[in-house]
Amino acid sequence: MPLWNGAVELLREAIFAYAQVSHGNLAMGIIGVTFLARMAMLPLTLRVSRAAAAHQEAMRRVQPELDAARARFRHDPRRAAQETRRILAREGLSMVPAGGCVGALLQAPVLLALFSAVRQASAAGGSFLWIRDISMPNLVLAGIVTALTTASMSVGVQSPGPSKGLLAALPAILTMIALSKMAAGIGLYWGVSSAIGIGQGLLVRRLQGRP
Repeated sequence: MPLWNGAVELLREAIFAYAQVSHGNLAMGIIGVTFLARMAMLPLTLRVSRAAAAHQEAMRRVQPELDAARARFRHDPRRAAQETRRILAREGLSMVPAGGCVGALLQAPVLLALFSAVRQASAAGGSFLWIRDISMPNLVLAGIVTALTTASMSVGVQSPGPSKGLLAALPAILTMIALSKMAAGIGLYWGVSSAIGIGQGLLVRRLQGRP
């Protein structure tokens, strides 16, 4: 696909260009371009996050009523589903917020193109801080990025109930496993994204008056 290849090539060249103004440090190129790309998407990301948080709060508000309806019709799944739909329709809610899905779909091509560009650029190698070669996995970096990812999840939209712990632990486990096998350059991209996610989550909390 010419358009896709052109987008990936543009981002890859931007990484190398930024590296040149950073004394040839390719890792700085990855960090710089990732930061700029994520900041460019921040208004849309904030809008999606705020919509998701508002939907989560509304769902939390009607959850007792939903639980009561499901308990009342526990022997009649069809009636329970109808009652659930009635309550959600009354509140103008859906199980999955459409705005969040659309926002995620709009961001996905950019993030995938950036990931592809970072992966290609990382193959060129180079050192960064304690990392001898960013084309190879680095377990210390993987651990740091895992911590950032966990923190980013913890300040994001919270899910009530016993699933909260699982939702916090699962991304951390998957991140550690993935980054232990990926180039450190990808870890830098992932870490910058997670750090921005922490700031974004804290900002959404502040805008909503949550602690």
